[in-house]
Amino acid sequence: MTDHRDPIEAWLSADVEPLSPPPGTFERVHRRARRRKAVRTISAAAGAAVIVAAAATLPQVASGLLTGQPTNLNGGFKGQAPTESGRVLRGYGPPLSKAGSGPSPAANFRPTSVTFVDNRLGAVLGQAGSCGPRPCIVMAGTPDYGRRWTKIGAPPAGPPDASSGVSQVRFLSASNGWAYGPGLYATHDGGRTWRRINHPGRVLDLSTVGTRVFAVIGTGCTSTGPDFATGCTGFAVYSAAARSRQWQAVTAASGTGPAAPGGLQLSGDGGFLVASGRLYAGPVSAGAWHPVRAAQPAAPPCLIRSSARGPWLLAPAARAVYLVCRSSPPTARQKLALYISPDRGRTWQARGAAPAAATSLAVSPGGPLVLATTAGIYISRDARTWQVAKLTGPAPNGGFGFVGMTTSANGVAVPANSALHEIFITRDGGQTWRPSVIR
Repeated sequence: MTDHRDPIEAWLSADVEPLSPPPGTFERVHRRARRRKAVRTISAAAGAAVIVAAAATLPQVASGLLTGQPTNLNGGFKGQAPTESGRVLRGYGPPLSKAGSGPSPAANFRPTSVTFVDNRLGAVLGQAGSCGPRPCIVMAGTPDYGRRWTKIGAPPAGPPDASSGVSQVRFLSASNGWAYGPGLYATHDGGRTWRRINHPGRVLDLSTVGTRVFAVIGTGCTSTGPDFATGCTGFAVYSAAARSRQWQAVTAASGTGPAAPGGLQLSGDGGFLVASGRLYAGPVSAGAWHPVRAAQPAAPPCLIRSSARGPWLLAPAARAVYLVCRSSPPTARQKLALYISPDRGRTWQARGAAPAAATSLAVSPGGPLVLATTAGIYISRDARTWQVAKLTGPAPNGGFGFVGMTTSANGVAVPANSALHEIFITRDGGQTWRPSVIR
């Protein structure tokens, strides 16, 4: 019997079995979905951190959401991300949260770095005694912004020597802190215990904000002894969540040439880095940064020449970024000048001369600019003229190496001469400064 069924109709009516996807498709889709979810989580947390920036303890993003190793960063740098050692190192002292109730600080305390969590709780790192085969880095904590100091747990490290030892400290909260320069140690229990972090160079700078920590690592460094930050041929910025052991490279925040301590500055609105005559900017989440092309001809000369020499002193504020650097070409007599940018470094305005031999710049929230120099401390209320701040007692030999403002009223300065066994405190917005002896 002849079959009169149309063959095309028979083909269209047949059951169709879809082809299977290529191997690994479902796994790739799942990973991408997790990555998008992680980015949304971190972005939301960063926004919340801006709102609660004054809180002593901030909400933490779950660790391990975004991980990965850097491959080929801007500037041709290749290397492994810092990795936290699994070995727990005893801090030989109580945690920062117990500051004010523990034993007295180590005798002959020589402070080199100070950090504050809020307008009361802070820590100072320094050296005590002679450094032989035993570690001699010590720490002290204060519960009342420098009126009292007691011993807290310090990392088992020595002073800076080429690529080992530490010289600086930063605490993000009463629990999470980092000792660095050029080595790197982390604590998540206020200094009771520490872990050493292996990294591909020397840690030149480190700063914290919100729920994250950022570090500038210099590579190709050849200097020896305590001058660990000179002679580096490249740099790269890495970041991690506060309680995470997973560090990752910050995309496009690396390059060739030198970077210097103090060039990394973070605020709730974003992060900035001045290195090798260029400004880098980006979010203080896990996002990518970018080089900022300064509009000419008003751009500061130190940001349009890769060969420009420091100092580069940067301080971000709520609605502006301030920069102190050399104002004239290398062939002329160089002076320091203050510049201000209202748009995150794209355009700049010159505000006039800055005091010579400047070492550190800070912006008081709602108050003046504060500048540390080798001669003393200066303040400016209009970002144009400078006045000498009053020091209670004699000015320290060598002036100051660091100044920072925690609130509109409270600030701290570290003398360049650590043998004075003291730091300086202001409680009136930088107008007057009193010594606070670590004892």
